[in-house]
Amino acid sequence: NVQGAAAVLGAVQRCWASLWTARAIGYRARHDIDQGTVSLAVVVQFLVPAEAAGIMFTANPVSGARDQAIITAAWGLGEAIVGGMVTPDTLTVDQATGQMLARETADKQVMTMRVNGGTEEQPVPEELKDVPVLSDQQAADLARLGVQIENLYGMPMDIEWTLADGAFAIVQARPITALPEPEAAPPTEWPMPDPKGKYVRASIINLMP
Repeated sequence: NVQGAAAVLGAVQRCWASLWTARAIGYRARHDIDQGTVSLAVVVQFLVPAEAAGIMFTANPVSGARDQAIITAAWGLGEAIVGGMVTPDTLTVDQATGQMLARETADKQVMTMRVNGGTEEQPVPEELKDVPVLSDQQAADLARLGVQIENLYGMPMDIEWTLADGAFAIVQARPITALPEPEAAPPTEWPMPDPKGKYVRASIINLMP
């Protein structure tokens, strides 16, 4: 949340300078990256207002299920979630129907808020700490946006979102890394054993010669 041309220029210069920190130089040296070929571009964009924010995976990152959207949500900007400063609500939504499959509403203690010239962490108001951030309908609408983004990129996506005045904004989308293979569904039918076979139920010790 940088305001004014001079402040923006200073922030861009700090981004450029980060290319030459000891850590960055050491990383390139260890990986045989030519120090003279590196460059850094800085994207400057408006800060999207957020009454609430969170992350959405368009596939279940734990089970690998491709038909489930996993949504985390907290009050304020998304920085508190990304930085691990708050335990967010966690929702599991069926992508095809928008049905809520599971909901865990957290006790949200901290929120990141926009202030003059930056952001800061503030306590969540008492009346909001245990209140679900998203309704079932809002979660279904967000999951639907996730499906559109996944179809656009052709792969499961890791998406950052915000909510303000009842409208969602997508602020970042990237492929999910290290997504496990989906768990195999249990069989719904069992094949009939050979009707001509003979089956014996006994201890293996009793059957040994």
